Amino acid sequence: MTDFGNDAGYPPGSKLVGYRLDEVIGRGGMAIVFRAFDESLNRQVAVKILAPELALDEDFRQRFIRESQLAAQVDHPHIIPVFAAGEADGALYIAMRFVPGGNVGSLVRREGALPAGRAAAIISSMAAALDAAHEAGLVHRDVKPTNMLVDVRPGHPDHIYLSDFGIAKSASTTSGLTQTGSFLGTLEYSAPEQIQGHPVDGRADQYALACSASMILAGSPPFHRDSDLAVLHAQLSEPPAPLAGRVPGIPAAVDQVLQRALAKAPADRYPSCGEFAAALSAALGLGSPEATRRSDHPRGAADGSAGTITTLPPAAPYISAARDSAAASVPPHRAVEGGAAGGRRHRLASAPTGGLVIAVVVAAAILAAGGGVTAAILASGGQRPTASGSPSGTAGSGTAQAAGTSTASPGGSSAASPRPSATASQSHLTSPSVSPSSPADLSPTGAPGGQVTASIVHTVSDAAGGPGQVNSVAFSPVGDMMVTGGKNGEAFLWSPRTGQLITPLRPGAGTKIYSVTFSANGALVAAGASNGSIYLWSAATGQLVDTATDPDGAEIDWVEFSPSGSTLASAGSGYVYLWHVGGDGRTATLSRTLADPLGVAVWSLAFSPDDRTLAAGDYRNIACLWNLSTGAATPLVLAGPGGKGTDQPVTAVAFSPDGSTLATGYQDGQVYLWNIASKALKTVISEPQTVWGLAWSRSGLLAIADNDGSTYLVHGASGQPAGTLTDPGTGSQGVGAVAFSPDGGSLVTGDTNNHAYLWRID
Repeated sequence: MTDFGNDAGYPPGSKLVGYRLDEVIGRGGMAIVFRAFDESLNRQVAVKILAPELALDEDFRQRFIRESQLAAQVDHPHIIPVFAAGEADGALYIAMRFVPGGNVGSLVRREGALPAGRAAAIISSMAAALDAAHEAGLVHRDVKPTNMLVDVRPGHPDHIYLSDFGIAKSASTTSGLTQTGSFLGTLEYSAPEQIQGHPVDGRADQYALACSASMILAGSPPFHRDSDLAVLHAQLSEPPAPLAGRVPGIPAAVDQVLQRALAKAPADRYPSCGEFAAALSAALGLGSPEATRRSDHPRGAADGSAGTITTLPPAAPYISAARDSAAASVPPHRAVEGGAAGGRRHRLASAPTGGLVIAVVVAAAILAAGGGVTAAILASGGQRPTASGSPSGTAGSGTAQAAGTSTASPGGSSAASPRPSATASQSHLTSPSVSPSSPADLSPTGAPGGQVTASIVHTVSDAAGGPGQVNSVAFSPVGDMMVTGGKNGEAFLWSPRTGQLITPLRPGAGTKIYSVTFSANGALVAAGASNGSIYLWSAATGQLVDTATDPDGAEIDWVEFSPSGSTLASAGSGYVYLWHVGGDGRTATLSRTLADPLGVAVWSLAFSPDDRTLAAGDYRNIACLWNLSTGAATPLVLAGPGGKGTDQPVTAVAFSPDGSTLATGYQDGQVYLWNIASKALKTVISEPQTVWGLAWSRSGLLAIADNDGSTYLVHGASGQPAGTLTDPGTGSQGVGAVAFSPDGGSLVTGDTNNHAYLWRID
């Protein structure tokens, strides 16, 4: 069966039994999925319409409707809610919750094998959902990672849903309703009795869940082979390959658990999926399933507190900073394009109102295997186009790049410029620089927080051609993508796992990109540019979906989405503009204007993790804190070195993960750490040269991007040094941008040598 038409005869805007079909978000051989709007209940949903030939098959039609209705009756927090199913206008359809976030299968394809805690949490959630379905008399029959949907909600841990009971079979259903087509299911995840056509029960789903666990822990299912025939033979007669010794950190006890759940005879498996999940968690050394909800990152809770990660890591705030930079008091992009920013004043009147339309293009995939109908409804992180001609990663050598890492460039890799020697006094961070050719211990003698090691795993070039520099970097909320933006006027989406280009983001000729950021759900990439425009792209497709202009006509030095995703902040003139993003993710309106107290341009922005406070750093040495929950018009002012009004730009601001500390970086090379509760200065960190960027890891490690070509790591709780990362062949203005991945395990540094380096932090 082949894919059917682009819109299956339902063009955008057409209706099906009260659902307005807005856009196609996925299709496969057996179904097409629309993002739709339920007009009766005023909500967004996903509507799956089956291929016309399936609706003509009476047996299939009866089974599909019956089993969809049965699935809708199973009320469980980890089962995708089904709103309606039936037949209309000769088509079979099912309406279900629209899940923004992707699926576990695509997550593993992007990131590789997941850490033990994340894997165990996913399996525990799915086991609970399956046991509930089995108690209701349903067998799913197509359990696999692509049917495990990740629901990303700002401010909440990611939630996993088991989806697509489209081929589920009621245990009491007569055999006549199971004979449509040939094999139902996905071969690499199907139990022997299912392949052989024997009666199946919940133990077949347990077998598939164990196959899924192997995929999540090892990156491939247990019986992966080159041909379907070889897979079939392995499922029926071969033992699973052990993970211990092949997958780092997996104990032998895990193989014993998987071998039982993958027993060829159903009677030899665990009595329930829940018992299998509990045994797997124990074998992984995580104790009860509840223990799997804690972080399992090697540094974990470096501050001594318990981890708070549940299921998949929640979207963590990141702060990235960048600018065309120089050692002079006036940044070069200001001197060339706007004059001396420090003296430029703006009217202190209310800004004009207007609308900004943000179109979110939602990605989705319909994956069908062996006749099974499988819908994976995504809002980000699905299949994305790869730019033609993107080069393959190649291993580097010598001191310019870590051995075994990859180098990628949209326009070809350029040689790194020689690293200039530091001209200012040395930082108090005295640990040796990291050699880019091997991991290194970054923790100096007496530094608290445990050992920190790092190595470069990927090097990417932000150049479209000609000289340039990376001005801004950011990770997506789930860490599956990385964006860089630079002087050459383009942004690029990269895979942090492979270092390969996903797609370029091109705003048009004649501009420079100063800031990039992801929306809270990862669906949008926003960029602020030198021509005063805010560009918005779909992260799923790389398509430019809208452009807005700063009401003041000034360049956009910073754009930042709030952690809740409802607000986009932009700055560059003497104002900060707050755009309210509508609940449908497609529209935004200018909702509020915040005026800098000194009437000078704003350089940097950061939202607090609780979404209540916005920090803005301006060109005259003050950081303003606006309480967004009260709507106060007057901000609290924190003055940097030399006092308020000094000609000293605040080049970066960043809140700690718990919101208790604000870090502010300055052009003179100092970093201030402020206690938010008392608004008192608690620590001053002196850097060799200008600070261009700040970023916090989720465990409280602060990264400081310096003009001298190094990124300095500091334990934020104490302000004590943790080490130094030195970019190979740094540009003349050093490290212009820095950002941690959401899990804190990776750090990207954007350099003015036109490259970005992805470091693995352990």
